[in-house]
Amino acid sequence: MKKWRVDFNESLHPEPWRDFYARYFPELDRMDIKEDGFTVQSLKCLYHDDRKPSATVNVKSGFYVCHVCGSFSPYRFLVEIAGIAPEDASYFINDYLRELYVKDERTGSYLRAFPHYDPSHTYIPTPGQEEEFEEFIKEAKARLRPELPIVQEYITARGIKYEMLERFEWGYVPHDEDAGQVECLVVPFRVRGKIRAIRGRAYDGRKGAVKNSRFSLWNLDSLEGKSQAVIVEGESDALRTIQALEACGVDIPVMSVPGNNFRKEWKREFEGIRTVYLIPQDDDASANFVRSALAVLGEERCKVVELPWKRGDVGKDICEWLTRNDHTDQELVELIPLEEHQDRFSRYYRVEELLKREPAEPDWLVRGMIARGQKILVQGPPKQMKTWFVLSLLKALSRGENVCGVSFWKTTVSGVKAVMVEEEHSTNALIQRVQQSLAGTCNIVIPHRTGVKLLPKNPEFEDLLKFIDEFRPDLLVLDPLRSFFDGDENDSSVMQQVFAPLNMLLRKYPHMAVVVVDHTAKKPSDVLVYASRGSSVKGAEMDGVIDIRKFQKDEDVGVVVTGEFRDAETVENLSLKFEDGNLVYDDGFRINIKLKDSEVRLQKLAKLLTQRSYTQKELTDLLKVSDQTVRNDISKLRAGGFTIEEEGGHQGSPKTYTLTKTPDGWKADDEDSGE
Repeated sequence: MKKWRVDFNESLHPEPWRDFYARYFPELDRMDIKEDGFTVQSLKCLYHDDRKPSATVNVKSGFYVCHVCGSFSPYRFLVEIAGIAPEDASYFINDYLRELYVKDERTGSYLRAFPHYDPSHTYIPTPGQEEEFEEFIKEAKARLRPELPIVQEYITARGIKYEMLERFEWGYVPHDEDAGQVECLVVPFRVRGKIRAIRGRAYDGRKGAVKNSRFSLWNLDSLEGKSQAVIVEGESDALRTIQALEACGVDIPVMSVPGNNFRKEWKREFEGIRTVYLIPQDDDASANFVRSALAVLGEERCKVVELPWKRGDVGKDICEWLTRNDHTDQELVELIPLEEHQDRFSRYYRVEELLKREPAEPDWLVRGMIARGQKILVQGPPKQMKTWFVLSLLKALSRGENVCGVSFWKTTVSGVKAVMVEEEHSTNALIQRVQQSLAGTCNIVIPHRTGVKLLPKNPEFEDLLKFIDEFRPDLLVLDPLRSFFDGDENDSSVMQQVFAPLNMLLRKYPHMAVVVVDHTAKKPSDVLVYASRGSSVKGAEMDGVIDIRKFQKDEDVGVVVTGEFRDAETVENLSLKFEDGNLVYDDGFRINIKLKDSEVRLQKLAKLLTQRSYTQKELTDLLKVSDQTVRNDISKLRAGGFTIEEEGGHQGSPKTYTLTKTPDGWKADDEDSGE
């Protein structure tokens, strides 16, 4: 079997460690190098009482050697000889190497003194290489120990748990003078389960590689079956980000680029990935990482997460942002605007599974009214206090109170975030209503008359989407619906396009609920006052409908609320009194709506006909009246502006009634007409 070695580029600086040790041995600046060209001798050891100089420094390799105390890497020198804390020692070394440059006399530019080694451009795989790489990593893993100084330096400075190194197959390669092998840690890069590259990390921070390595994204195989991913720079940042996400209970794959360029060939690996979060380091090279990733993956699905560095902060990468500046895992995770994507087939249920499952309680925002992931319609004629009802809902959610003081409308949490997009009232009217209704609330944002349209390319809607992505509201309110689209509300295709972006939002943010405010008939006395205007698509899209009608009782003003919900009990004729800008429940306040039997029957007939066509016999059976009464009621509806067609009525063909248009312009949808 071929004996593989981790290769590293030599330092471009002839004496890279002289200035490092000169801080502790000022005389280094005046001393000559030994004949080997690397070693400065005749130094007094800082650790023991050294009367006769017994220490040397190799200004090429960075090793400090005392004939009494032993041999020390730069990290061990700082910790064991100079007495510096381990986490500080590693940071000081990294910072020193990062700022060490050499001037190129030919071009005049400055180059990093410790260039990384990447053999990908000379990649020529050999027979049996994959098996030999596996054996190399197996042996390196067996040598890894938590007490190794190179391991301690690595994990201590970066806040990485040793278990993470074991889990991701890190290994240890010792120094071998004869083989030209530098002491280092190694990590495999797997693609489809096979090792395609092996990265080395030397004690002095240099990055090397095994020859014939072909680098791809590290941890690439974790993408399988996922819909979003995080990409960082370097394996250390990747390990630390994975550790933070898992500590916060977040399951999302994290990968790292091996350099600062995102190659075009990697695009194919992100097929089906909806969102990619890029977390760059805070240096000039990171700009190329972000630029190339956006160009390859597309700006529409990439989100750049900038670490919020502050004045006085130290470091440049994720590890340093966390460990050197006292930030927490939770702070890092909260910076990533994670989207709650569901698996493509998560709603494909097997009957065998459903037979075993207990029905789940909805994730209520308001018990008995609205749950996360639902759409609720608040409707009524104009000037019926619908917006006042919504403001009372927002107040209750913010303060953790029962909605309008109603015992069965109990909020489950307080401090709920809400966005109410208000397009109808004047700014002065909005100010007055907010001051009356929303005192003592927080986390409520009201975009007012912004011109939002529920269209993919509407700039104002794109701004709203960006704000939702950042603010992460629990509730979105649209008031009134008719302001958010152009076109005929009686056209089912138009209404389907209106609700498509709302459904997209709920798929993207399943923790959110949507309340839509809409107008019904213009007069409270109109028949079908509870029927929503426009295409039946609107009603079919909703998980609940709340009808609001305003009434006056003596000197008091209030509303009657009726609600029908998919996952809750129906609410009928609930009286709410308007007091000090809020609708409240009052035991002593009752509005009794008395309708004649004929009025009730007429409303029921109109509602039935909005659903489908009915025969004469079906209507007489459902309404429990005679044929003549049905015919009379049909005539009354026609007189009120309803267009009702009838067919049949002769032997072998029963008379059938079909509603095609209401006074408000509602038309039977094409899909319901049998065409």
